[in-house]
Amino acid sequence: MNLSNTLFASISNRLKAKVSLLNEERFYVKNLKTQIDSLKKIKENNYKNLSVKKLSVEQDVNQNLIVMYVINISFLKANTIINVSDIKGNMKLFYSSGSVGLSGKQKRKRRIAVFKLMSLLLQKATFIKNKPVALHLNNVTFYKNLIISKLKRSLYLRVIKSFNQTPYNGCRKKKVRRKKYTKKFK
Repeated sequence: MNLSNTLFASISNRLKAKVSLLNEERFYVKNLKTQIDSLKKIKENNYKNLSVKKLSVEQDVNQNLIVMYVINISFLKANTIINVSDIKGNMKLFYSSGSVGLSGKQKRKRRIAVFKLMSLLLQKATFIKNKPVALHLNNVTFYKNLIISKLKRSLYLRVIKSFNQTPYNGCRKKKVRRKKYTKKFK
């Protein structure tokens, strides 16, 4: 009797979990259908009137879309790199700190390199404006908040991911040698 109750309870719990997963999938499908319908409406209108109302509808649709471009900022040991790619991985723009006129040890000065690269990126990448963008940060620790706040002013950041490949603790420290204690004779 006890065994049958536990079996019944475990089976009913599994069924509840599967039902909740189905409900989530139904919600996602419904969301996708509404996005498709709004895109079809915009296509039917074919951008005939470029009024303020029309632009606000376009921005609302862009906010509901997932991500259209990915901005990748990487801090390497001797360089700083920014690149922009679309969802499929096709590279649109690529800049390193050498392309902004920095050379040698200047490329390691992160603050200068990042500011110059981001200003160059915002000038050249006009196609990113009002489009949902994902920001990937590789080995960016100290300047993370600075980069995000500057890019948020001019771009619509949908996703921010941070990939830190350096360990938090760093390498293991060398064992400290004790000083030899010698008695002093009088």
